[in-house]
Amino acid sequence: MRLTDGMHGAARATRSPVIVTPMLLALVLVALAVAASLALAAPRRPARGFPSRMPGEIPNIAAQGGHAQSCDGCHTAHSEGATPEPGLLLAPNDNQLCATCHDAPWTTKSFPGLPHFTGSAHGASPNVVWPGPDPAARMATDAGMCRNCHDPHGYTDAAGLIPNLELQREEKLCLACHDGSPAATNVMSDLQKPYRHPVTDYTGRHAGPGEVTPEAFGRTPTNQRHSECEDCHNPHTSRADGIGGPQGNDASSTTLGVSRVAVSNGLAGTAPIYTFLPASDTTTAPIAEYQLCFKCHSSFTTAPAGQTDMAKVLNTWNPSFHPVEGQGANPNIPPQAFTPGWSASSITRCGDCHGSDFGLTKGPHGSLYKGLLKAPYDATPSRRTMSSNELCFTCHSYDVYANRNAPSALATASRFNSPGAEVGHAEHVSGENVPCADCHTTHGSTSQSFLLVTGRVPGINSYTRTTTGGTCAPTCHGSESYRVNYAR
Repeated sequence: MRLTDGMHGAARATRSPVIVTPMLLALVLVALAVAASLALAAPRRPARGFPSRMPGEIPNIAAQGGHAQSCDGCHTAHSEGATPEPGLLLAPNDNQLCATCHDAPWTTKSFPGLPHFTGSAHGASPNVVWPGPDPAARMATDAGMCRNCHDPHGYTDAAGLIPNLELQREEKLCLACHDGSPAATNVMSDLQKPYRHPVTDYTGRHAGPGEVTPEAFGRTPTNQRHSECEDCHNPHTSRADGIGGPQGNDASSTTLGVSRVAVSNGLAGTAPIYTFLPASDTTTAPIAEYQLCFKCHSSFTTAPAGQTDMAKVLNTWNPSFHPVEGQGANPNIPPQAFTPGWSASSITRCGDCHGSDFGLTKGPHGSLYKGLLKAPYDATPSRRTMSSNELCFTCHSYDVYANRNAPSALATASRFNSPGAEVGHAEHVSGENVPCADCHTTHGSTSQSFLLVTGRVPGINSYTRTTTGGTCAPTCHGSESYRVNYAR
């Protein structure tokens, strides 16, 4: 017996020898195998609020992302000065810890600062909790926390590191919640409809909130046309609209803190002067919905062939236009010519015509109807019977413009009806099966009054306006003149 064995050696000296039989050896090996398998199957216990990792993953992933070599910004290694929080954090694992560094508004071009985020839909709602499964779902106590969308160490998918420390790439992050649960809005179902913004069609084109040039939204010099959720929504500032929703052409609060394009209009038929306004500009009036749409749907950028230049046709110096940028050019139209809630002084928003056909999810995400319209409307020149559920009659009275059996007192709410015009709006639509689109364009006309359009068959060859009416030369009969029922 060696001196260095001490009492342990003495104890061993007094024990009876153990005889290792083949049976005993087999039992030991089986026990070790079972223990090893249980150890491998046991779930790893991640720090609260973060996904489970294999040893060594965190430094490898973090070294690739925005917090590379910044461990000591959140963690302490030696508990210096105070007892650390779980995970050796310097402070409680909440948004205040993030704000220690992210304290200057708009330095990342999309984060307005913690106070603004706290008042946003994502910061204030108790329902904003990451639902999982990749990474695993957060707890209810994580509601409103930055970590519902971000992992401070970074997160990877099959394509590699996900930008911006986000948990999922591009629209996958948003649709994890906006598929009907936990968010009430089911944007995912709209994005699966035949007419939709191409949110799911491309990846890697969206450069983030730093997109400031026309080329970032255009087809040249390389095709960057895209539509990601962040092009229209800022998750750090977006919030629900108040009672009654946005007024006039004001942008919805759901798009607050997003870049837009302001216009200074010139002569009719000319493109405006464009001014790009970054997401941080939340004060330059107007903050209008159409400015958001003009980033892609105007000559601010290079659009696909055949796409209408919306800024050009909606110019308020044009002879006629839908009143998107300002009130319409026909202030004398009587109230009975409109559906309830609309009048000659109303402002029309892009979203009044474009959006979900189902109606529960606001915004132009997707629709069953061509043109991403909220109701059916066929702009193809044809002869057909119009129904009262078509898009035009959302604002314009069906009885006034499309029902030839309407009372005469109601019919005269249109200038172009009997008695001034023997065969006017209502007679053309319901008597002759001539739909609105045969004679009228939609957004605006750079050359004609009353949204008239020439060159369609069936349609109008030419139109001459007079002080008391006008003369029309259509494709279906000879020229005819009419008198208006009331002054323009």
